[in-house]
Amino acid sequence: MENDRIPYICGPLTELPVNFRQPAKHFYEQIADACKEQTGKRAFVPHEHYDPIKHANFSPPDVDKAERKQVCERTSLLIVVAIAPSWGGGIEVEMANKSDVPVLILCHEDKEISRLLRGNPAVTGIIYYSSLEDALRKLKKCIANGRVLADLVHK
Repeated sequence: MENDRIPYICGPLTELPVNFRQPAKHFYEQIADACKEQTGKRAFVPHEHYDPIKHANFSPPDVDKAERKQVCERTSLLIVVAIAPSWGGGIEVEMANKSDVPVLILCHEDKEISRLLRGNPAVTGIIYYSSLEDALRKLKKCIANGRVLADLVHK
């Protein structure tokens, strides 16, 4: 069953200004593709399944139930894309913690992450990046090595 698990991309969407949503979605999809490139398994990207516009027929309890099952039972690694604060992302990190799913945070080098999130026991590290290309390069290197690399990741 463990081999059926896949990475999960966690990042803000609802909380983002409308003009940032499409670029954020594209970044999340690129991260999912990078996971497939390195592992053969594409990461789960929530907006591809539960986008609030495209999939408006899902109620909030439907989304919670489905994403909770995905994170807690089907996820190998939760990749947090910390481009902005996210209520849902914080919930997903704690779901991962309670389910013994490791969490890796991608964060632009100019952003700050709360101590509470950084201190969550599931957080195995943080990859700081200078550009989207740098984020993908560092993430691919980390995944390819199958472990959190000290030179890329700082807790």
